[in-house]
Amino acid sequence: MRPPKRGYAVEIYRSQNGEDFTMVTSVSKEELCEATKLRILSIEGQQLLRDPATGRYHLYLAIDVVRSPRQGWDTLLLIADDPRGPWKPQGLVLKRELPFETAEARDASIDVVDGRYIALYKANSGGRVSMALAVSSDGIHWRKLGLLKVDDREPPSYFLLYGRIFAGALGPVFVGAETLHVVGGAAVTNSFASYLLDIRNLNLELLSRGSWVPSSKFEREDYPIHSYVDIVLDPFKERVLIYIDAIDPKSGLELNEELNRVLLYEVPLHD
Repeated sequence: MRPPKRGYAVEIYRSQNGEDFTMVTSVSKEELCEATKLRILSIEGQQLLRDPATGRYHLYLAIDVVRSPRQGWDTLLLIADDPRGPWKPQGLVLKRELPFETAEARDASIDVVDGRYIALYKANSGGRVSMALAVSSDGIHWRKLGLLKVDDREPPSYFLLYGRIFAGALGPVFVGAETLHVVGGAAVTNSFASYLLDIRNLNLELLSRGSWVPSSKFEREDYPIHSYVDIVLDPFKERVLIYIDAIDPKSGLELNEELNRVLLYEVPLHD
């Protein structure tokens, strides 16, 4: 039996080397609906972090949910003492409540920098997609600071970042996919970028931008990535691991027609 087209579960995998993974648990959409008492239609972008203060695990999920005043995307938080669960809902930590996020407040890149949680999240007003900034002291209670400018100017009408936030000498630095295109309802990209985050002035300063050049037969030449990217500094080897949501060259780009795979790229830190 084929699975549903939309996101029907979140699965958590464990690895000893960043290359070979084994699933440790799965939480279905139906289980989330029962636990949260929300009408959840789909699950998409996920972020798993370990809280430095408590040692507990935070799992942030982008969910398509039906709630007043209308259906749209919010960010749900689950917390557990162990990745195997049980996972307990903590509620919608980023939700549609401001004019610039009436359709979506989701797909957050979240990291802890200098003891503070920082979230760059997708804010969709229904006609414009921008990046918004939120901060938190515990990863549960968030304070939204507003929309971000890019080089002190208004960003393009569709501007989406997804990746990781690292500590830099001048402040937090975002590194990941930069998406400026939507094809058939799907956000697709061939761009990789880094930005210095100026929290005080709500500004992203471009540090670098380059084209993502496919190096496998599993990626399209024009738009190889469907928005999602994760970057891990391997603590055991001198390398960076980059995981991308790759679009198969034999599939279409339109939403629900894509064939996607998670691909791993290894980047040595030294020659």
